[in-house]
Amino acid sequence: MQVEILKKITSRVENGQRAALVFITESKGSTPGAKDSMMAVFADGTSFGTIGGGPVEYEVINQALVAIKEGKDMTFDHQLNETSNLDMICGGNNKGYIKVFTPKKQLIIYGAGHVGSKLARIAIRTNFDVTIVDPRDDFRQKEDFEGIKNFYSEDLKATSKKIDFSKDDTYIVVCTPSSDREVLEEVLNKDYKYLGMIGSRSKIKIVFNKMIEKGFDKDLLSKIYTPVGLDIDNGSVEEIAISIMAEILAIKNDKYERLAND
Repeated sequence: MQVEILKKITSRVENGQRAALVFITESKGSTPGAKDSMMAVFADGTSFGTIGGGPVEYEVINQALVAIKEGKDMTFDHQLNETSNLDMICGGNNKGYIKVFTPKKQLIIYGAGHVGSKLARIAIRTNFDVTIVDPRDDFRQKEDFEGIKNFYSEDLKATSKKIDFSKDDTYIVVCTPSSDREVLEEVLNKDYKYLGMIGSRSKIKIVFNKMIEKGFDKDLLSKIYTPVGLDIDNGSVEEIAISIMAEILAIKNDKYERLAND
């Protein structure tokens, strides 16, 4: 069973989802869970395995979901007596640990052109799982795409069904030749940590105005990072890609507000 629990966690993490391993480190007295019993808890609230069931397990699952959301390991210590809030007075004590497993951050790049390919190359070397979305299937053979996780050339809706968008671990850059608005309309209401769009201010204004006319939330549009990237490049493709990656890393590492205020 323990091997199966670890396999379930590995599978979820490899598919870009967070998961937690819960295990009992100490069990005293009359308790529902034995020492070394373990279970897996997933971000969608499901679980696999057991640490004894009942109110203790229910409470620990809730703790594990908080740990998954925050991306931080936790410990737990439940005294099962008359002072406990778990309605259990068996007199035992369960201590345990919640280990959170977080997938690589994923960068989804819409557009396999010059900026997209250079950005992919940098992101791969910065330990991101990179997905390229572009209808030009022959572009997948670009040298810069060596090491990417996925290349999707299907239509946008079909592609979205294959991507696990996450509000904590998904970063999106839109840099298509001519379909930026269509991409934004598809992904704007998805879950993501960062959404950036390349383009001039005039182009961005035109795209946003058309989306507002179609009923898209103006406040949500205002959260898009655009013009994309930190203002550090000289206009070359390579430096533009570096400036975008710098902005993404600043967001990932909680440094963006400091940089913006400097």
